[in-house]
Amino acid sequence: MSFGRQFAILMSVAEIAIIPSSASGQDWDHAQRIDVELSNFDFTPNRLTLRHGQPYRLHLTNKGSGGHNFSAPAFFKAATVAPEDAATVAEGAIELGKGESRDIRLVPAMGRYKLKCTHFMHSGFGMKGEIVVE
Repeated sequence: MSFGRQFAILMSVAEIAIIPSSASGQDWDHAQRIDVELSNFDFTPNRLTLRHGQPYRLHLTNKGSGGHNFSAPAFFKAATVAPEDAATVAEGAIELGKGESRDIRLVPAMGRYKLKCTHFMHSGFGMKGEIVVE
C-alpha cells in the first residue's frame, strides 16, 4: 500500500475519532424541528433563537422562484452537525433548488451568527438574518 493511501486511511480514522459523541449518540427522533422558508429575498423566520446544547432538525424549504441557500458558516462550524448531514453543509451553506426541502440535524453552540443567501444580490435585497444560540 502506498504512503498516500496509508495517509488517507489514517486521516479518515482520525476524522471519525474526533466526531463528538453528542452528534453520533444523539437521539435525533426527539430533536426539535425548526421550519425555515427561503423565498424571493426573505427567510421566514429571519431570526432563529435556539438553545445551546439542544438537538434540532432544521427543515429548510425553498419557496422561491429560483435557487437559494442558507449560508451561516460560523454557525455550522461551531455546531455539532449529525455525521450523515455534514456533507450537505458545503462551506457553511446549504443549497436548495426551486421547490427543494432539506433537513439538517445539529446541536448548536452558544453565540450570535449571521445568516444570508450568498446568491448574487440576494442578501442586498434583504435575504439575511441572524441565528442566536443562548
